[in-house]
Amino acid sequence: MRIETFLKTLACVSIATAYPNFKDILPNGNGVPHPCKANYVWHGVGHTNPLGGGSRNQFGLDFKAAGTSWTPELCRKDSDGDGRTNGEELGDPNCVWKQGDFPSRLKDITHPGVCTLSDGSVCDADKGWVDCQVEDGLKNCDVMKEPETLNATIRFPETAVPAEETTYSCMIFNLPSDQDYHLMAYEPYIDNEMVMHHIVIYGCDPTEDPVPDEQLNTVTKCGMGAGGSCNKMIGLWAVGFPGYCIDGPMGFRFGKSGFKQAAIEFHWNNPQRVADWKDSSGVTLYYTPKLRANDAAIMQTGQSHIEIPPGQQSYTVVGKCHSECTRTLIQAPINIFWATNHMHYLGHEMNIQVYRDGVFYTELTNDAIYNYDSPVETKYSTAVQVLPGDEIVTTCKYKSLSRPKTTFFGDATSDEMCFGFMAFYPAANMPFSTCTAWKDISMCNLWITREHEECKWSDFMFVNVNETKRVKDEVMANCKPFGNCLSECKATLEVLFAEHPCMKGDVYELIRQMSLQLDNKEMQAFIVAADSCKAEMAADAYLQNLQNDNTNGSDRLGGISSVLLTLIVYIMKK
Repeated sequence: MRIETFLKTLACVSIATAYPNFKDILPNGNGVPHPCKANYVWHGVGHTNPLGGGSRNQFGLDFKAAGTSWTPELCRKDSDGDGRTNGEELGDPNCVWKQGDFPSRLKDITHPGVCTLSDGSVCDADKGWVDCQVEDGLKNCDVMKEPETLNATIRFPETAVPAEETTYSCMIFNLPSDQDYHLMAYEPYIDNEMVMHHIVIYGCDPTEDPVPDEQLNTVTKCGMGAGGSCNKMIGLWAVGFPGYCIDGPMGFRFGKSGFKQAAIEFHWNNPQRVADWKDSSGVTLYYTPKLRANDAAIMQTGQSHIEIPPGQQSYTVVGKCHSECTRTLIQAPINIFWATNHMHYLGHEMNIQVYRDGVFYTELTNDAIYNYDSPVETKYSTAVQVLPGDEIVTTCKYKSLSRPKTTFFGDATSDEMCFGFMAFYPAANMPFSTCTAWKDISMCNLWITREHEECKWSDFMFVNVNETKRVKDEVMANCKPFGNCLSECKATLEVLFAEHPCMKGDVYELIRQMSLQLDNKEMQAFIVAADSCKAEMAADAYLQNLQNDNTNGSDRLGGISSVLLTLIVYIMKK
């Protein structure tokens, strides 16, 4: 572990060890919002410090007096004196919640230890200790003081924020291109902190046609990722970050021989669906013609398949950038000089590790106590070298005690993510710098080699010739989409699911998902037709396993009659 990471982790642990278990014995204890900082959570509910530890607020004192447990008396008490009981503020107005249950209300939670008025503002009595200022801006960034350094602030025009929980909007703009520059620092310009969740800056591929002038500086909905040729991440800001400053022999190149256009992506978070909010946020870029020795880039790792069951104390998700992928993606050694983790509010622990020749080599990040509102930047005094063939493992752990339903991967803060971002140099040694996974499938197998083992997925998805045409035609000729399972369909699929590499396991499930994401109508029709017999085939397989166990002397059938077995299979098929 690098010393910077160790010291930050030690500081977080020393603050946080006093309260993580206490949060679990309070209704909605893991999701109490900051009373005056939008998109922030007050993690230490009983403390004056939002991160926990140190002096207690009045609710914390009452909680201690109640034996550090949620009692009916504590529930009915109004600790902060704002006219609402602690139970009303925490979503347990009837004072019936017990640990392990879900509170009767999961939304509109307020802080039981901070007095707030009906308009949401903090009462005068608590203003002295509640910090409502959101820190922004970089401090002690030497490159900003260099006489050669230039700056430009790029902002959205004032734009109406949709009354939707999550909105992604993008705007493409021109970069100075009279000569080459290195982007060395950036800091956010936040106009409406009530909705701003994160900002990403993407460079647009200079080898492709530029975006026409009439489409520049225009805000459009874009989804997660700017899309098109603007897909090279060169900067990111999230709640809790002051910005970024590079101190070393590297920079993100733009200009005459680099990016000539860039896109900024906004994520607006509007869970209350307020209809009259507007925003004109942006970023200030600091760049220099005094070029450093190396061009930099940002690598992304992680897992894009997430299904977190409700009520979990801890649930682990792992994404692997396999060694065969880094042999393809990393053409020569790269040097990682900065890294950060990214999950949403269920995330409570995360790390990124490197394995070399199957043996643990080093740790790139380690958030033992992950805090979405206070992301940790790991900077290395000596860059960490990663080689072709190394395996990069991203591990995310979540706590879903406050969720009554499964939480999936997605854009919204109520969804979850598991991504690591690492800045490295030289950029030329890893031209394609995304190495995420979907379950245990490394996406590089799909986007770079265009295959997964024997499955040539791109042909299967997009090309309707030769073997792919034969498979699709055979399924569509014998299977009835949205209909009953036909005998000829089942016979066809039994062969394909057993023999065709694109019809097996996770690969088939991924193709199914991508057909939806890419809105491939032809593939969607094929998937629906193929799935028409899936339940019946699964029931047949289950019955066959039971019969095999009985033949082998197993007692799993337990004397079930053939008539009852037939009834079970009939119900499963229905």
